[in-house]
Amino acid sequence: MIMWELMTGRRPFWDQNHDTELIIEICDGLRPPIVTNAPEGYIELMEECWHSDPDKRPTKIIESSDIGPVTKNNPGAIYRSRPLSAMINSAMSLRSLRSQFIYSEVKRKFEDDLIEDDDDGMIFKKL
Repeated sequence: MIMWELMTGRRPFWDQNHDTELIIEICDGLRPPIVTNAPEGYIELMEECWHSDPDKRPTKIIESSDIGPVTKNNPGAIYRSRPLSAMINSAMSLRSLRSQFIYSEVKRKFEDDLIEDDDDGMIFKKL
């Protein structure tokens, strides 16, 4: 499944609920669709890794000569990425705004419930 995710940039079965029904279907042999523009040898290796019998799956794939062609450049591949820094900055900004809002709301509610006595500086909660 990792090879499929690396090849497509998507989680396997992204369009389905990840529940026990899906688990059973996968155990019964359900696999994500094969993408046809994969490098030569990649699909065959991926399908070997998907074998229902774990003893028949390849071991030591990285050390295998089968992965050699896969590690070469694939001129037909389309690589997409998004700069993470903008996404991280956006998330941090949103987090900061949310924190400020929560702080303001808590402070406002706290201050609404208090009455300060100007004579001795004591603070009393409203009943």
